[in-house]
Amino acid sequence: MKLVIGGATGFVGREVLRQALNSPEITSIVTIGRRPVTVVDSTNIAKLTDIVMEDGEHYSESDIEKIANADACIWTIAVARTKALTTPFDICKKVTRDYTLAGIDALTKSNNKGKPLRFIYMSGVAISRDMNQDFRKWDKTTSPEMHQLRCMLEIELVSYASNSKGKVEICCVRPGYIAGDREIPGWVPPNIPEGIPQIERRDLVAACLKMGIDGIEKDPLSNDDAVRIGEEALGRFG
Repeated sequence: MKLVIGGATGFVGREVLRQALNSPEITSIVTIGRRPVTVVDSTNIAKLTDIVMEDGEHYSESDIEKIANADACIWTIAVARTKALTTPFDICKKVTRDYTLAGIDALTKSNNKGKPLRFIYMSGVAISRDMNQDFRKWDKTTSPEMHQLRCMLEIELVSYASNSKGKVEICCVRPGYIAGDREIPGWVPPNIPEGIPQIERRDLVAACLKMGIDGIEKDPLSNDDAVRIGEEALGRFG
């Protein structure tokens, strides 16, 4: 299986890369990001190709050749919620929305395997496809404009898949608070707001990898479903 990882240097992306490198089922990995990846364990480094792109909207012929005929993509590139409060909106939009749409388009158009690309997008628990909601209620936790952008992006991704004539399948995963690795001694979770569910990073990633290999279970994928799938699959990827 050939896997593309969008954003392999972030908190979730690093774990996607680690588990993918350890999986014998994944024979080829291509990472896309603005910074080069760092791999501590180089045992399976031969199956990794790293693409560093200064502008994620434009793919060169060489980039297209490297990502061509991918079986699945796990996409984590976005401006983080906390950084969005201090980052100009045009940059947030470019990185979060424009890079994502350019990525799914390049992957889909370069896929000639005769079966659909599985595009797994890392969304968030608060995201919905209701564009009639009052986005101002999010002004204490994130930019209302940014929240609206991410809600709209899910709609755009679903629409892209629907219009692809079967070339791509989409899954928007909506995790709650993503906790660090469970085995760290003395780890205490932060004060998570009431009503926000939690998921271990390893479980979240294992769920995404399982769907990338075996097939997408549903869209969108809730935090609880990701926990269930990830806990069952973790031993497979570890």
